[in-house]
Amino acid sequence: MIEERKDLRKEGEIYFEVKYSKKVKIPECPYKCKGCKDKREYIVRNGKAKERIIKAGKVGTQRIYLIHRPQRYMCKKTGKTFRDEKISYRWQRITRAETENIVKGLRKMSISATAKEFGVSVRTVSNLLDSIEVKVDWTKFQDMEDIKLGIDEHSFRGFKMVTTIVELNTSNTIAILKSDKKEELKGFLNKIPYEIKQKITEVAIDMRASFKNAVKEELPGVKVVADHFHVVKDAQKKLRESIKIEEEVTNNNKKIPVKLFFLNGKKLLKEKKKVKKLYKTLKEHPYLKEYYRYLLMLKWMYKAETYEEGKRRLHILIEKMEESEDPQVWRWAKTYIRWEKEILQYFVNRTTTAKVEGRHTHIKLIKRISFGFKEVLRYTKKVLLGVMPERFIKLPNFITEGTTYCKQLSFLS
Repeated sequence: MIEERKDLRKEGEIYFEVKYSKKVKIPECPYKCKGCKDKREYIVRNGKAKERIIKAGKVGTQRIYLIHRPQRYMCKKTGKTFRDEKISYRWQRITRAETENIVKGLRKMSISATAKEFGVSVRTVSNLLDSIEVKVDWTKFQDMEDIKLGIDEHSFRGFKMVTTIVELNTSNTIAILKSDKKEELKGFLNKIPYEIKQKITEVAIDMRASFKNAVKEELPGVKVVADHFHVVKDAQKKLRESIKIEEEVTNNNKKIPVKLFFLNGKKLLKEKKKVKKLYKTLKEHPYLKEYYRYLLMLKWMYKAETYEEGKRRLHILIEKMEESEDPQVWRWAKTYIRWEKEILQYFVNRTTTAKVEGRHTHIKLIKRISFGFKEVLRYTKKVLLGVMPERFIKLPNFITEGTTYCKQLSFLS
């Protein structure tokens, strides 16, 4: 029974008193002891606990409070006492339904903004976030015929990196590991159920040896694909480094227009002035001409329509690089030799980590909203709350048990 307490009403606040009806059934003993054997016949009412004022949400601009004296019970056999915790947990001053709303608010807002919105302390929200378990439910993937994983790292704080894992067919974020180390990834892959491992056909990664070795050790027989975006990005990085060296050695630190070297095919056809400027720069700096040619050949290789054609073009690129007199180019060619199988695997199903990069864009927005994090475990939970499907989020028992009872109250739902 719920009655409004008008004598306690203040501006912007409404108070309701919760009263127990005699018709309420006596619950079972929560203690699994040999004495009572969970039988109701040994449980009796044992008075009421102290009065508590509990936050129960908002209706418009009015904040709702419940005045509640939990019913106490006692087991005759063991002498143990316990209290009714349907409305709120023993140490909490907010209802279970409101706790669920706070979790939903954390999916879109920062910790401090959520605390301000629901009228609780930052520490309360932080402790609630720490108690949430966010992990993938592999039973959701049992009906899938094949599973493709995308693995890539992103910055947690400065140079500290964490690993993002996404299921590419469904675009679902599976996990964010607390570091980018090989052992961390191996530990995650090792915990995947055997039935799910048999359905994993491809894993797309960047050109990182630790990721490749971890996948081959834990998922033998799975095809590893080197993401073509990262392969081209690595070539562009080497070209930028050669431009810096050229500026320091031959150009007296005079800037070379870097953007000219990364014009797309359509811009090369339309912007004739920039094309002429590019040719002029290449004539003045023949050292850059070689690196620029290899970048164009790499892009030409990825335009191949079949696996055999892509393999032929990659071999042509490697042969040209091996003919160079620059030792840096030789090392570059050896990288493509080591990663040849993974690079060519792209032409089978055109699998990429594009969806992982899309998740990273979402993650950057969450980081910006949250004004950064200090603890990596709290960071991974906060990010997963925002990017993971709601069915993968497991709330603590003290939230889920008894929530249905709270939602029966009209102003709490």
